[in-house]
Amino acid sequence: MLTNDKGFSLTELMIAIVIIGVLSMIAIPKFTGTTTKAKLSEFPAVLMQLYSLQDAHFLETDKYATSLEELDFSNPESKYFEYSISSDSKSFVAKATVIEELKDGQGNSLKGEFVSIDEKKVKGGSDNLRRVTKW
Repeated sequence: MLTNDKGFSLTELMIAIVIIGVLSMIAIPKFTGTTTKAKLSEFPAVLMQLYSLQDAHFLETDKYATSLEELDFSNPESKYFEYSISSDSKSFVAKATVIEELKDGQGNSLKGEFVSIDEKKVKGGSDNLRRVTKW
């Protein structure tokens, strides 16, 4: 009779596989959310730059610029955002729109969502993106 008690039983191996599966179900969405937050960290600095450029332009000309070119804004060639402004002579809104397929921590798509800032430094945008970025 063979009595080799070295190694793991089938039950022990199955329990280990189930534990690994449960841990990966928890870790993968968290990891996805963390990498998305890192990619989204670009826009606050760019929107604040647009705000500052518009503020300086208004102080010089007594009106807001109507295009990014008028502000001498050098577009950062972003992979994840498209930047734009809309304005009239007394108000403006600078906007960053997600152009890449990014997911939040719950798997919802952020593509097409936006964040914004206006001449009063009021932050706005779509609810989901503002929640994820705490904007």
